[in-house]
Amino acid sequence: MEMNKKPLKIVLYAAIILFWAGSLTYLLAAHHRSIPLPAEQKVETTAAPVSEWMGLYMGDRKIGYDHEEIVPTGSGYHMKTRMFMRIQLLGQEKEITTVSDTKTDHDYNVQSIDFSLKTSGLTIAATGSITGDILSLVLHGPGGRTEQTIHLRGHVISSDGIVMQIVRDGFSRQEYTFSTFDPTLQQELPVHVRIAGKETRTILGSPVDTFKLDLRIKDMNETMWVTPQGETVEELSPLGFRSVLEPRNVALTKGWGGQPVDLIAATAIKAAGVPVTYPAGVQRMDAYISGLSRTEPMKSSDFQTVEGSLVTVVVPRHPGTYTLPYQPPHTIQGLAIKEDLGSTPLINTNNKDIRAQAQEIIHGQTDALKAAQLINAWVYAHVHSTFTVALPRSIDMLKNPQGDCKAHTILFTALARAVGIPAKMAMGVVMMPDGYFYYHAWPLIYLNGWVPVDPTLGEFPADATHIMLASGSLDNWVNMLGVVGRLKIDVMKAE
Repeated sequence: MEMNKKPLKIVLYAAIILFWAGSLTYLLAAHHRSIPLPAEQKVETTAAPVSEWMGLYMGDRKIGYDHEEIVPTGSGYHMKTRMFMRIQLLGQEKEITTVSDTKTDHDYNVQSIDFSLKTSGLTIAATGSITGDILSLVLHGPGGRTEQTIHLRGHVISSDGIVMQIVRDGFSRQEYTFSTFDPTLQQELPVHVRIAGKETRTILGSPVDTFKLDLRIKDMNETMWVTPQGETVEELSPLGFRSVLEPRNVALTKGWGGQPVDLIAATAIKAAGVPVTYPAGVQRMDAYISGLSRTEPMKSSDFQTVEGSLVTVVVPRHPGTYTLPYQPPHTIQGLAIKEDLGSTPLINTNNKDIRAQAQEIIHGQTDALKAAQLINAWVYAHVHSTFTVALPRSIDMLKNPQGDCKAHTILFTALARAVGIPAKMAMGVVMMPDGYFYYHAWPLIYLNGWVPVDPTLGEFPADATHIMLASGSLDNWVNMLGVVGRLKIDVMKAE
């Protein structure tokens, strides 16, 4: 069902699904069973492969399944994972399929990856290989292929190998630290594991002796129950995501039916305090926020002031301007000119098609404020609003202009930078007329000060119910993973 976004301010608040896609791909791939061989023993290629199935749930409602295989090879392991999910996003039913094919050495260090995510008619993929501490990654999508070189901090272990390493070590330590690579987020992630003790779990009607493992990835927590042999029998992720060991026929056929879980509605934050009847008209908002990141505090900006738990957002009334392209002074606080005007694997500023489209949109306009307004209006009108559980590149959006707030933001940022306007992405929450805050993404542009705009909603500038939790690159976005499910907002004033 297509939603009419223009008169009702119904925005496609699916930015958080990106992190679920990334974290679920990581977390649900960690179910692999250890092949109990001592570290020094040579693995024979004739060793039997491991094949496991798990049902995926949110609470007690089934949302998917996960099938994983481990095939020993002469040089290490070949790990294959396929995950399927069926969910709703504000009434739109979506099916998500991820396929991961990873090759490792005997210590489970990644040697090559082949990953794809398919949803809503959009398929994105990443393939790569590691030589030393260099990961050579190729991204594929509707816009073609782009290449990326990532400098790793050291060895990255496969997500599957984390449990294997702990089992090989005999659960002998209380804490472990690993580094893994998430292809959906295209970055290296630290994983901290604490052995919390032993517990008996009931799986398929039978008691099972397990070790309880508490995992932390950035600010997000996860719990796993693993047998002494390394079989993960149950896993609990943020917001009630749960996976349980099941036979193949149960994973594929049992527990389906009824209304799919609506993940967007499940993460909505009911606003307390002063009621707001028309969020799009709010020019200033004061709100107390609790449940923020324990490791990455919110930062103030030109339009947002943070004093402890009190956040004040004010819409810039008179944004400045300049003649394009922007010529920066030597130093400006908060402006990293190389990053905010540069090209990245996600923001393809230097792509000839992006540059041509940007020039066509502004049609010779040299005033930065007017050019930004033209780009904002074009993205709002041109991109067909639909949920995507993926992170498209700007060139993918140009070839296939449909997506949610992430997609609008990525395309706007690339077009703005292409004409010489510094721009970056913001992530946070925004209020809807129903009195709930929803997770959302929008761009920031530099007009002699940072100004929030919203091409998903067609707002320029964006209203003051936009509360920014993070901005900049995906590295910064991932730091706010843990707030989902914890955030509470008490509106004190809305003008």
